[in-house]
Amino acid sequence: MLRRQVLSLLLASAARSASRKSAALDRFLDPARGCALLLDALSGEVIASNSSPVVNSILVPPGSTLKPFVLSALLAHGRMRVDEAFACPERLTLAGHRMDCSHPRLAAPVTVETALAYSCNCFVAHFAERVAPGQLAGWLQVTARITPQSTPDLQKLQALGVSGVLVTPADMAQAFRKLVIRRDSAIVGGLEAAVDYGTAQLARVRWATLAGKTGSARTQENFIAWFAGFVPSRAPRVVITVMLSGRHGGSDAAPIAAQILDAWHEGRL
Repeated sequence: MLRRQVLSLLLASAARSASRKSAALDRFLDPARGCALLLDALSGEVIASNSSPVVNSILVPPGSTLKPFVLSALLAHGRMRVDEAFACPERLTLAGHRMDCSHPRLAAPVTVETALAYSCNCFVAHFAERVAPGQLAGWLQVTARITPQSTPDLQKLQALGVSGVLVTPADMAQAFRKLVIRRDSAIVGGLEAAVDYGTAQLARVRWATLAGKTGSARTQENFIAWFAGFVPSRAPRVVITVMLSGRHGGSDAAPIAAQILDAWHEGRL
């Protein structure tokens, strides 16, 4: 009888703890608006989330949050060198889709760092040309629903995260944790730059260097805004993902990520 009572108390305590974790971020992000997830960078354990029921089920395009994985795959398979640069033409049309770059005109050719910092579509699409149609899907080390694309233009759209790839917020969090494990210095440097001077500046925290990437995508029903990253960038302790209804990852998702990370750092979760 005593053992049963002890077990019952332990199970009840675990249930309360899980409930607290699954609602801890509700004050930062209304569950009806989207999902937020904070992971332990080493163990992958969920530290906190909001109570959105779709964190493990909703499938949406990742937008530009896919770019670090595309560039990492190109580097790992010898399709580009880390010191290669490309003069961004700014305008880009793929399979009838206008994918023009939205970053300011750059004085120098784009590198891996600045491509991630400014989320340069032209840079990523240019180097994706070096991959045979359908090959990229097999290279992406992302837990996601990835469909091999049959033409160069469709594969470029996939590399930009807008077609032929769908992820859940939980997928994205675990994918960024893989970046932590791989410790690819060129990719991490680009993600640091995104927060320092690029598209993700509103995610910046004062107490550590954050590595992160914004993304924006569109479904048939809605616009989706993303931010995903890890901190401290060179010795990560936590991984964060924010996905919500919004037009821009930089202005909509990134500030929420900063608020959550500050609360975690200050012990307020």
